Amino acid sequence: MIALFASRTVCALAATLSLLAWSAPADAACLEQIVTVQAELKAREPAPKKPPSQEQTIGAQTDQQPTPGSLAAAGLTPPDSGAYGALNQAINLQAGGDEAGCLKALAEARRLGGLN
Repeated sequence: MIALFASRTVCALAATLSLLAWSAPADAACLEQIVTVQAELKAREPAPKKPPSQEQTIGAQTDQQPTPGSLAAAGLTPPDSGAYGALNQAINLQAGGDEAGCLKALAEARRLGGLN
């Protein structure tokens, strides 16, 4: 379940970034840098520890969605600090059309991730 959620999240992020790249060519510079910084951070920093998978009933799988509390209990919280937090902020700023803010957040992500 958790692996499925994580893969859906990655796919959704990739689709969102692709859509943004297609619909807003003026912001392409920041978007391209987001993808580059994300790849560099993944290569540099170890992968986060994933919780062990557990069996799940069909009812739980089809009738319930994960909540922020259940995701946090599984160790899947969104980054709010460090290099990944700054990268997350850059993605949000880019989606909002704030090119300057996006570039500033990317510079912070590079600094915190030791990519400079």
